[in-house]
Amino acid sequence: MPWSSLSIQFCLELAFGVLFAMAFVPRAPVGLLFYRLMGTSALALVLFGVGVPLATGTLVWSDPVVLCSALPILGYPFFSGPVRGRRWALALGAGLVGSAAAVGLMVGRAHEVQNALGTAIATLSALATGAVAGSVGLAMVLGHWYLTVPNLQVHHLRRLNRVSVITMLASFVLVGVSCLVFSEALNAVEHPLFGVTGLFYLGTRIVVGLFFPLAFAWMTAGSLKFENTRSATGILYASTVLVLIGTAASVTLQDSYGVPL
Repeated sequence: MPWSSLSIQFCLELAFGVLFAMAFVPRAPVGLLFYRLMGTSALALVLFGVGVPLATGTLVWSDPVVLCSALPILGYPFFSGPVRGRRWALALGAGLVGSAAAVGLMVGRAHEVQNALGTAIATLSALATGAVAGSVGLAMVLGHWYLTVPNLQVHHLRRLNRVSVITMLASFVLVGVSCLVFSEALNAVEHPLFGVTGLFYLGTRIVVGLFFPLAFAWMTAGSLKFENTRSATGILYASTVLVLIGTAASVTLQDSYGVPL
């Protein structure tokens, strides 16, 4: 997969992850700025992901990826603004569906993904990677909000931390399933995935991007048990860095093997 296509997918993955995480803080009394900041982050990722390729001719306006990406763009004024309740949920849901569909379309264009089962697994793996980055990153930002809203209930951050754990476990399982489903393609290259070089990047992806953040999530849960949000936020900051390293390793693996891992 050319880097230009991979960069589109990467931006859309992260946008999906941010929107996914926002779905788990619908009623947190954090003020408009929090939702505007997170919503704008997702919007910027979508605009960058499809805007640059449109400007360079990599994508055209009629491309299904562009059309799907229009959903989070159109929903932005609602899920990032003062709107709450059903309209907020519908706008966020539309953004999630659009970004997820766009990721799936990009994944399906890789020649290594040749059937419906492979496309489904590869898409889920890519979305799980985005969900991990989005949930951990948004949890870290939410943790900082406790400095400005001291009476904010801890259960909001606790819920998001649990969501991040679920996404990490799902990502770990999907990486394993992808290795099984695409084993032939992963070994039919100059440097097979289960060779020295491939295992180095795969190990970095799993250990740094998933295992360590899981351990940090456990530490975060321990801090939140005592309502120590400052310690939890510091741990989440470190976890965000690790998750981004793991995501970078995932991008490197996909660039080499054509399959989201």
